[in-house]
Amino acid sequence: MADADRWADRFIEAALEPHLWRDVLGEMADATGSAHGQLIGFGPGAAAFNWVSGVDEAMLVSAGAMNLVTPDVNFRVAADRVGNGAPIVHEAHYDDVRDTLRGDDYLDLCSDLDIPHGCQTRLLVDKGSMIGLALLRGERDGRSSIEQRDLFARLAAHAGAAVRMQRAIELQGFALLAGTFEAMDKACWLVDGSGRVGGMTPAADRLLADTRLTLKDGRLGTMRADEARRIARALYTVLTPPAQLPDPVPLPDDEGGVAILLEIFPLPRRAWDLPFAPRAIITARLGTPTDRQARALIGTFHLTRAEADIALRIASGATRPAIAAARGVSTETLKAQIRSLYEKTGCNRESQLVRIVTLLGG
Repeated sequence: MADADRWADRFIEAALEPHLWRDVLGEMADATGSAHGQLIGFGPGAAAFNWVSGVDEAMLVSAGAMNLVTPDVNFRVAADRVGNGAPIVHEAHYDDVRDTLRGDDYLDLCSDLDIPHGCQTRLLVDKGSMIGLALLRGERDGRSSIEQRDLFARLAAHAGAAVRMQRAIELQGFALLAGTFEAMDKACWLVDGSGRVGGMTPAADRLLADTRLTLKDGRLGTMRADEARRIARALYTVLTPPAQLPDPVPLPDDEGGVAILLEIFPLPRRAWDLPFAPRAIITARLGTPTDRQARALIGTFHLTRAEADIALRIASGATRPAIAAARGVSTETLKAQIRSLYEKTGCNRESQLVRIVTLLGG
């Protein structure tokens, strides 16, 4: 088998079985006389990832937490932006920007990992996100040669084809999952690693047409800025490792009840998935008129009319001070009423009460 065919096959294998990426990146590094191979993604929120062969993942996580991916601290990012369109950015470009950095944090990291040299290229640029391939070289490896960069460019062509293939495969997951939910006529949005909606059911599409829910730049929100922020925060909780289940996001109606309850659930993921696979499901449950919800609470849990009203206001997202002011009671009186309604409903968290209110309404 020709060498070019061998490399094409190896990268395609990684696209089909993503856990092989680390091995292929290591082979690329060996072939070019480099310490490490890297596949890295930059983008909004959880779309960012950083896969490096032969490096302790804990160090990469630590580096990510230090936010060393901005052009004012990272000479590789800065060089990519001022590389004048060069297909391969390398040490000469790094030299041009090192003096412009505002700090030594990334330089210190490169010293600790022994990766002062190398070269890089872009494989995929899409919607504000970028996936790149790089060689990271140590002092013993020296600066990359023209021959090594030429080989890297040839391998990058195969890597780019593999990334596009894996992207296409992962995007198919949206169609498959959306088709599954269509049969239940449930309002669901499927979200990728950047927080953008990649697919939705017909019921979800109808909600976008009939309610204040919006889809702007691929992101689910509402016409109210505070609600959009709450949805974004809940998504961040799900999409940022380690994924956690956030509290539901209630959208109040005009009477202080819950018009729509949004719940966000993480989907299982593989460690070496790109950001294009479905990562979360947002579901919507419609509320019902406030008076019916109040009657259901009173009848089911034997709440007083005041306690039922407080429960509805809490479920709509109102703050404790706002509820006290609306009801004309002191904060101490409100606390006592909330303790009573929690005891009667068996709740100990507001999110549990929100679910009860909405379920009784549905």
